[in-house]
Amino acid sequence: MCEYWTLIVPTKSPAETMAECWLVVVPLGNDFYARLDCITFNRWWLCLACCLVHFCCGSIYTFSILADNLDVYFYGQVTKKCIRVWLTAYLCMGVSAALVGPALERRGPRTGLAYGTALVFLGHLLSQFAVIHRHYGLLMVGYGICVGLGFGVILIASISTIQKWFPDMRGLTSGVCVLFFGIGSGIFIKMATLMLDQPIGAIHIMAKGVGVEYFFLRIGLFLVVVLSLCTLVLRTPPASYTVNGRDIHNVPTQRAPNQSLIQDEYLNVGMTFVNYTVVQHELQGTEGYYFQQVKAMSLLQCIASTDFICLYVAFAANVTPILVLLPEIRRIATDILLLTTDEQVFSFFLYSFVGNLIGRLVSPLISDILVHIFYLNPAYARKIVFVALLCLQLIVLALLPYNIGNSKTFQWLASTLTSASGGGLAIMPSFITDMFGVYNSGTMYGIIWTSFSLGAVISSFLLSQFVFTVEGLSNQLHWMLILVAVGTFAMLFVRTNSIDRFFFGYQFTLFSKVIVQVPFQLSETDSDEIDLSTITPTPKLNDLSPNQFQDFMLWDAETDGKASGLP
Repeated sequence: MCEYWTLIVPTKSPAETMAECWLVVVPLGNDFYARLDCITFNRWWLCLACCLVHFCCGSIYTFSILADNLDVYFYGQVTKKCIRVWLTAYLCMGVSAALVGPALERRGPRTGLAYGTALVFLGHLLSQFAVIHRHYGLLMVGYGICVGLGFGVILIASISTIQKWFPDMRGLTSGVCVLFFGIGSGIFIKMATLMLDQPIGAIHIMAKGVGVEYFFLRIGLFLVVVLSLCTLVLRTPPASYTVNGRDIHNVPTQRAPNQSLIQDEYLNVGMTFVNYTVVQHELQGTEGYYFQQVKAMSLLQCIASTDFICLYVAFAANVTPILVLLPEIRRIATDILLLTTDEQVFSFFLYSFVGNLIGRLVSPLISDILVHIFYLNPAYARKIVFVALLCLQLIVLALLPYNIGNSKTFQWLASTLTSASGGGLAIMPSFITDMFGVYNSGTMYGIIWTSFSLGAVISSFLLSQFVFTVEGLSNQLHWMLILVAVGTFAMLFVRTNSIDRFFFGYQFTLFSKVIVQVPFQLSETDSDEIDLSTITPTPKLNDLSPNQFQDFMLWDAETDGKASGLP
């Protein structure tokens, strides 16, 4: 088990590197790759492919529209039994996303996407047979298990790959991918309502059980074609890949150590998160000096870190409004706000949906602006935006109970709430990558995605027993407010500066003042084996302000000698 969670990043063969200069590549085994020598590869083609993968993943939401109709088709009445298939699919999606990360790093995104596509298509075929033979168990295996597992695999394969190709625009590109997930869900839901003859904004909806006969076959064929084309495009960057003077770790190439040293000394022994710290100019002269300023973490160390645990809690709080409010938009419009026309109900749904999409695009873009315009630490910039979104949710959740009687104000507040929640969802992939490194980003994002899957299951169970009254909605908003407050508090303990994160023990700094410091003690044997010491870079002589102590470095005093200016 520990061996599986220890990532060994493989190197590419010369044949693979040469073949991947072209857009369409098909591995045929024995280090042979068929290719079409007509269109050269460009990372923007890969960005489009990853967006289409997320678009296809959004189709999982259609089952929530389909469930009652399947009940009527199977049993003659709405039994709420088929909704369990959708919840199972969400659980399987979260489980596969959490577990598949290390395998994807070893085998590559192309292999992962191929297996995921096969699972998705197999699941839709089994679901089609289940509808033909009216077999609930086959539907559970097909859609609940196969489709759920497949979507989890392709979701992580795409999001981890795009982070490697766009170190200069991580927020924007991952945000666009998550945006396409939302667009896909909206378009597939619209397609489902047309096939089932159930308008989205209808006040009264009656499940008829018609239109489901060939639903899974049509959707499955569309998905397998799109995903198969995307499989031909996805690949990881070569070792020499740079963009705008930076490598995949977002380290300036002129200051990065030789890639072969990174591969041999770190990646080949399972150390996949390498942090290159900024140090004073006189220590940047040689690769030997710079390479001593490296702190590496394994995947298991990243998972067990307190920063990730707090981030998990905060992310779960952030996505709660999406999981709770969006599924019950129609009931809120008709039973609470007392909207009387289909147009009013559809408008309420549309405002909330569009607000969610805008948040998914704008929030990651703002974090990139903070990084590139104001030169903030990327992880710190993502944290600022994420905390701001949580604070915005706190304000809106506090105002909503007092505006239930005002449908227009409630509509705008609900749209703002879903926008902030969607923004937090979209910023998380780049936040995870900047915190834990590109090689760990897929696994870490997959694990944190389990909070979204579990939240969907729990919220669906609770909403099935929820009584739609003004008092009930007020209580629901009150509990969401408490949960988001807990998430905001947890974000205070997500450390983004290297002095705290790589302190040998636990250290927490607030406003440049050390609040908590719990050092770990090395045994005498470990001290003899480890000849590296952690020191703070010396500030310039004319500036001894405590604010200058912003970073750390690792120094081998025996091989590199004594640095000038150090005691």
